[in-house]
Amino acid sequence: MGMIGNYLSIDAKKLESVLDGEVNILDLEEEADPEKELFDIDKSWQAIQYLLCQDIDEGESPMGYVVPMMIENGIECEMDFGAFYLTSEQVQETRDYLCALSDDEIKQMYDFQSMVEDEIYPLVEGEDEDEFYEYMFYHLSELKEFYKRAAGQGHAVIFYIM
Repeated sequence: MGMIGNYLSIDAKKLESVLDGEVNILDLEEEADPEKELFDIDKSWQAIQYLLCQDIDEGESPMGYVVPMMIENGIECEMDFGAFYLTSEQVQETRDYLCALSDDEIKQMYDFQSMVEDEIYPLVEGEDEDEFYEYMFYHLSELKEFYKRAAGQGHAVIFYIM
């Protein structure tokens, strides 16, 4: 078992309830429509963050919003790795960024050797460069679709690792 990156698309009112400590993220997850409001990027979250920001945590916006682990957007919770949120405006900014990013640009950003040297999760010794790119690219493409849906609904997003 590994650390799976999870996304939850919610309206602003539910986000306020989470930030106020009135509602637990996992309770919202149970209520959410798995086809529209939930998405997991498996273990690719750190690799995607590194690809876009060249760092494993906080990055400049809007790249740093794709896998939002910004301290200022942290959520008080009992999850081991914490949870982070994006406002509906930040979600729209993220969608716009991802939609403007071409497949060729993504491929040019990919630096497998740096990822190996920096021990980016979930790389393991002997990982195939092309296979890993396909794995990461697939999840990034699906994440783009998730952000399109969330932005289209005017939703905020919560990201957490389980």
